[in-house]
Amino acid sequence: MARNEILLNGAMGKPFQPYRDDNKLITAVAWAPWWLEAAKTDPDWKNRRPVFNPYTLDNNLTQQISTPWGTHTAGLWQQVPSVAGNSYELTGEGMAWSSEDPSPGSHLEPSDVNLQVGIDPTGGLDPESPLIVWGDAAQPLSRWETLRVQAEAEAAVITVYVKSSPKLPKRQQSVFWRNAFLRPIGRHKRGVNIVGVGDTHIALTPEYPEPGDMVEVTVASNREHKFVELLAQKPDEGLTAVQFKGAAVDGDRYLWRYTFKTDQDGLYELRFAGDRGARLLALRLLRVARDAQLVPSGSARFTYQKVYVLLPPTADKKWFEAAARGAFDGRYTIGFSADDAGIGDFQSKHVLAVNPHHWPDVLTASWFKQHYPGVQFTAVAVSAPEDLEAWLREWAAE
Repeated sequence: MARNEILLNGAMGKPFQPYRDDNKLITAVAWAPWWLEAAKTDPDWKNRRPVFNPYTLDNNLTQQISTPWGTHTAGLWQQVPSVAGNSYELTGEGMAWSSEDPSPGSHLEPSDVNLQVGIDPTGGLDPESPLIVWGDAAQPLSRWETLRVQAEAEAAVITVYVKSSPKLPKRQQSVFWRNAFLRPIGRHKRGVNIVGVGDTHIALTPEYPEPGDMVEVTVASNREHKFVELLAQKPDEGLTAVQFKGAAVDGDRYLWRYTFKTDQDGLYELRFAGDRGARLLALRLLRVARDAQLVPSGSARFTYQKVYVLLPPTADKKWFEAAARGAFDGRYTIGFSADDAGIGDFQSKHVLAVNPHHWPDVLTASWFKQHYPGVQFTAVAVSAPEDLEAWLREWAAE
């Protein structure tokens, strides 16, 4: 996971769990199930909700998705960290039993099963999204076949999918998945800090630990995430033990606290994730080193003015590009995190909050005064990206 393994539980094997305590949705840990519901006009055999469960093949547990006497359009997904502009290749091994004969492995009068793997380069969770890049459909009846697809990431999180869609109902209709692997293609870089939806981010104390130090982790968000945990990956790619220290609400922020002990030099990867790792909510890389000579947290190497153009959660790529053009002459920082905007020991800090009324709770000067004293706050209410660009150019000129 930290260097070579991007997916969690890429084997799609044990351990398995009842997804959100549903015993008909038993999935490999770190994978979440999905399926399409039947339309009101569909016959009763079409697009049934599958049974997800483990099945032993070749002496190993694999993920099974089955709809005896019926069909389905269904599969599994997992969100993973990425960097926009990086290209990735997803591979996975799939097999299907489709037969009028109940014997395992039979393919008497089979149906097309249409197995595919896909990548949503925007990190979405809609399996019907037109943005998903799907590989070619395969018909691996009673044999394993490797499926593959490539896509270029457009965000800090991408979603990988596996999918099957048998065409005709059969007495035996089962699909099996194993050995998924996601690799970056060519030269690539890693995201150091991924801030998720709801301004979900990870804060660490100390920021620069040495091996043997206990690290305190605080995750903050303006959304109440459920079924969450912190996963801490060591430099050798093994998971380290994490202690949950409780959850709390602080004003308009939801907080989760954890601790873990470092025991190796190198880069740790921390994922705040939902559904046992399937949903990526925030990520932070942590460098653990002995006698690290680094700038103290929150301090700049020299004194200068910080201007931060703070975009609301509703802003899309067009708003970001407009902000970049408008702020170019002033070389301002652009981002989506109110905490990033306020943090830091600078000569002066000025936050230009774009459409602060678009935040779940309206962002105000009082919020910054309470959490980050000394910040100068300016609300910028604009209705279109081009208006923001023009306003920033004029403000920079002044």
